[in-house]
Amino acid sequence: MNIQMILVLLALVLFSTLLLNTYNIMLNQSDMIYDNMLYLQGQKIADRYFQKIEAELLGNPPINYFSHIYSNYSAGVQETMMVNNVTYDISIRSAYCDSSGVNPSADTLYQRVDIKMKCLSTSLDTLTIGTAQFPISKVFINKGF
Repeated sequence: MNIQMILVLLALVLFSTLLLNTYNIMLNQSDMIYDNMLYLQGQKIADRYFQKIEAELLGNPPINYFSHIYSNYSAGVQETMMVNNVTYDISIRSAYCDSSGVNPSADTLYQRVDIKMKCLSTSLDTLTIGTAQFPISKVFINKGF
C-alpha cells in the first residue's frame, strides 16, 4: 500500500510539473507575439511620418520646399504618440547625405530622415524600434519641387 501511495504522489508531481511547464512556455510565446506586434506598429508609425513628409513635399504646409525638411527635422523632433494604450516616444532627425544615404556631405540633393522609437512592452521592458546605429531611415531626393 505504501509503494502505491508513493507512485501516485510521484505521478501527481510529474503531471503538475508538465502542466506548469506548458503554461510557462505559452506565456513566453504570448510575450514574444505581443512584442512583435509592438515592433510592427512602430514600423507603421515610421512609415506614417515618411508618407507625411512626402505629402507635404507635394504642396501641403509646413514643408513646401525640399530645404524645409532639413530646417524642420535637423535639430531633432521629439513626439509622443499613443496607439492602443501604448505610448511611443518618437525621435525624428534629418541630415543631408549622398545618394546611398550613408555619408553626410554638403550635397543638398539628398536628405536622409532617421526615426527611432521607444515603448514599453507587456513585461514593462523598453522596446527600441530603430536603434542609434540602425534607425528606420528613408532617403529623399530633391526633384525640384
